[in-house]
Amino acid sequence: MAVFVPPVFLIRKKRIMRSLMKVNAYSPDTAKRLDEIGLLNPYSFPFITLRLVRRNVISVTDEGKYYITHQ
Repeated sequence: MAVFVPPVFLIRKKRIMRSLMKVNAYSPDTAKRLDEIGLLNPYSFPFITLRLVRRNVISVTDEGKYYITHQ
């Protein structure tokens, strides 16, 4: 059975991942806030960002900075 994923999720995920890769955010030491990476409307669609964190695709530091945990 196919699962429908709204395009907004996929587009947002790609933008977040691409932006984090551009700034080499691959560890807590290199993590960046979403507004630091040039993401358009960085804090819109918070459920998408939270979903990426819950699925261990990205991680968030105590300071609210994000980095890629799964490539």
